[in-house]
Amino acid sequence: MEASLAVCILAALLATGSCLQCEVCARAGNNCTGSMQTCAAGQDSCAFDLTEVILAGIKFQSILKGCVTSSQCRAGPGSMNFGNEVTSRSSIACCVGDACRTVNVTLPLADTKPNGRRCPGCFALTTEHCLEETIACTGVETQCIDTIGIVTIGGSPTQMVMKGCVSESMCLNLNVGLSASAGISSNLTTNKCTVASGAVGVAPGPAGLLLLALAGLLLLKLLS
Repeated sequence: MEASLAVCILAALLATGSCLQCEVCARAGNNCTGSMQTCAAGQDSCAFDLTEVILAGIKFQSILKGCVTSSQCRAGPGSMNFGNEVTSRSSIACCVGDACRTVNVTLPLADTKPNGRRCPGCFALTTEHCLEETIACTGVETQCIDTIGIVTIGGSPTQMVMKGCVSESMCLNLNVGLSASAGISSNLTTNKCTVASGAVGVAPGPAGLLLLALAGLLLLKLLS
């Protein structure tokens, strides 16, 4: 017992986050409950991620809770537009310890005003291909995203392709290959952003929300 305590104290001093425990769950709606799980080294915060998808005027929400890095906590709210009347907003709130009992996450205000940028857009599950159309970006969406790969949540892998207009917060620290966060994982073969036509580049921030947003979209598609 003493040895285990000493390890946790040392880990805390080194800020590895290896002894932090967070509630882990994912479901449609704006709340979920799950078991407490020990975070991996480097994951030093508990996250609440809320995603809202608007499909043909109908709103759906999903919530994710799990372990993340503090850099992900500093990511701003995210906005995505895939065309064909499919848009999405995401926001993240982080906490540690007792503060997680009262944490609240709210979505950014929707901005549907066209900003003059354009991107190819489409979204589909269980396939690597989708029929693209040119879509008009809105609000803070200054980037075009192109993501193809497998997202796994709850042990169930699903092929996904996503192209469209996104905010800068979705495009930071993009990688292909394996990655994991908040109890979900992805194996992406394509994952890139380019500046939308008509847009100027913006300075990168600390981290991106893409993996959490992908999981939120997948939840809504599978459970709604």
